[in-house]
Amino acid sequence: DVLGDDFIAGSRVLASEAGPVTLHGRIGLPDLARARADQQYLFVNGRHVRDRLVGHAVRSAYDDVLHGQRQPVYALFLRIAPEAVDANVHPTKIEVRFRDGRAVHQAVHRAVEAGLALSRAAAADVTSATASSAVTGTWRGAPPTPSAATISARFEAWEPLPAWPTSGATSSRVADAESGERAGESSWPLGRALAQLGGAYVLAENDNGLVVVDMHAAHERIVYERLKSQSGGPALQAQPLLIPVTFAATPAEQATAQAAQTSLLELGLDVSPLSAGTLAVRSRPAALPDADLVELTRAVLSDLAHTESSRVVQRARDDLLATMACHGAVRANRRLTIEEMNALLRQMERTERSDQCNHGRPTWRQITLRELDSLFLRGR
Repeated sequence: DVLGDDFIAGSRVLASEAGPVTLHGRIGLPDLARARADQQYLFVNGRHVRDRLVGHAVRSAYDDVLHGQRQPVYALFLRIAPEAVDANVHPTKIEVRFRDGRAVHQAVHRAVEAGLALSRAAAADVTSATASSAVTGTWRGAPPTPSAATISARFEAWEPLPAWPTSGATSSRVADAESGERAGESSWPLGRALAQLGGAYVLAENDNGLVVVDMHAAHERIVYERLKSQSGGPALQAQPLLIPVTFAATPAEQATAQAAQTSLLELGLDVSPLSAGTLAVRSRPAALPDADLVELTRAVLSDLAHTESSRVVQRARDDLLATMACHGAVRANRRLTIEEMNALLRQMERTERSDQCNHGRPTWRQITLRELDSLFLRGR
């Protein structure tokens, strides 16, 4: 009643229990973010409070999907043992103090971050999975044996769709394959690719109508999440270069390359001086085979130069990976085949946080058949 129907439609249910902290409520999707923090409601053991610790935990969980000064919308109810919280730190009881603030911060941050990870396309896929499993279960888990189909190495981050056999196959096998393909298409939340528009958008058709995808923003998120998954180990996978790439570097770039050599190696970049005023790049991140290596290295050096050592290491690392993903994503005006467009859509459906790019902008929009009918005054 307080936040309205738009909040219910644009938010996600949250329920989590971690140690002494139980958290439930609703968290707004990034599209609902506001310029002010005037729709953020927190209740601790049933009492409405304002708490900077919990507020920071929630906002930091939105870091990967909400950039700048935009503020999330939420209504959260936190329960904790009464002896673990002091409710008498403010005359009006509007503030509290937790005995173990670090544990509370971690529990809230992880719960909200996990709640935001599932994209709307993936959520729709989960919702429809039960109803369609009888038809699509075999297709989704193990499609009929396809012939080899590959996409250019420039699209290694996108998985190609299987190409159904047409030669040397019996008519019944072709019919079965086509039937399986149609069944698979019906379960794709982002639908089937139709065309590319303006060199920047992919148009697709799903059960609800028209899907419009910003291909650079979407691919940027896919590359970013892939880089993050690789960064769980000691370093990102690096691809050595047969011939080093060299460029004229400023004194600041040379100093940063020397001071941050370990960080660069962890990101798959082997950068060292070649001569006075020249840096040589001897390896690139294996996940970014098409990035402009000079531009990428300069952007990473710039980020490293402005990253304070006191910052949380993982956040700094994610910021650097986001910069790398931006340079590694497919650019506007790149002509894609239908197979490449479909591969992008399928990867979006499997990628966490794929509704927003690394800068918090939406990657896709749904235009329903009802909205299209209204544009053309159908039914009036």
